[in-house]
Amino acid sequence: MAPHRAILRAVECKFMNRVSLAPPILDIGCGDGHFASIAYDGLPIDVGIDVMARDLPEAGRRPGVYCAVSFASATCLPFADGSFNTVVSNCVVEHIPDLTAVLSEVARVLRPAGTFATTLPSEHYPEFLFGSTMFRKAGLAGLGRAYGDFFNRISHHYHVYPPAVWHEKLSAAGLAVVEQQYYFSAAAHRRFDLSHYLGVPNLVSKRLFGHWVLFPGQMKPFERWLRPYYDEPLPAEGAYQFVRCRRI
Repeated sequence: MAPHRAILRAVECKFMNRVSLAPPILDIGCGDGHFASIAYDGLPIDVGIDVMARDLPEAGRRPGVYCAVSFASATCLPFADGSFNTVVSNCVVEHIPDLTAVLSEVARVLRPAGTFATTLPSEHYPEFLFGSTMFRKAGLAGLGRAYGDFFNRISHHYHVYPPAVWHEKLSAAGLAVVEQQYYFSAAAHRRFDLSHYLGVPNLVSKRLFGHWVLFPGQMKPFERWLRPYYDEPLPAEGAYQFVRCRRI
């Protein structure tokens, strides 16, 4: 895994690991199943869905992670009303243009009082990036905004909202927010951004040889550099947010 993604996913594991997984469980955007295999206690998850068909076979082969995986869209879930007690989704919802459809479908397939837990970028995602910060410090606020907008665009972030807006949108879908917490401080996000560039050799090795890491100890410098941000206290403002809801 690329270093920028590794530190972010490690922090997200801490949040998603504390979600009580009452079966039946649905994972929206399961990908290759690697995150779920590390993040969740109480496996296996009943169903994982994704629109990236190439990742699903690997998710299905992971022992003890999913009972079933399916090619499906979160905007039109192929499940009956009230099919699940728990729905989880790690950094997925923001990538789907039709947010109203996604949240409505999550609420529909949840049983009353069921749990929906998700992680999302916050409104601070673009401004906390290293590039955005450096441009602002140089008096080039316009370039700073352009850099942040560029990263949102290439990351396919359609929904980058503050907690109050998410609260409103979730409530409108019938999902009552019971916990909402920023994570990933401005300092952590700057290193996250820098790691995109410092991790280019890992990307090259993945493309050429099929492995992110080619030899033992290759990632040790990154681990020492990024570890403080895994252990950091929760910030008052962060580039990401964890949200846990209850189906009304």
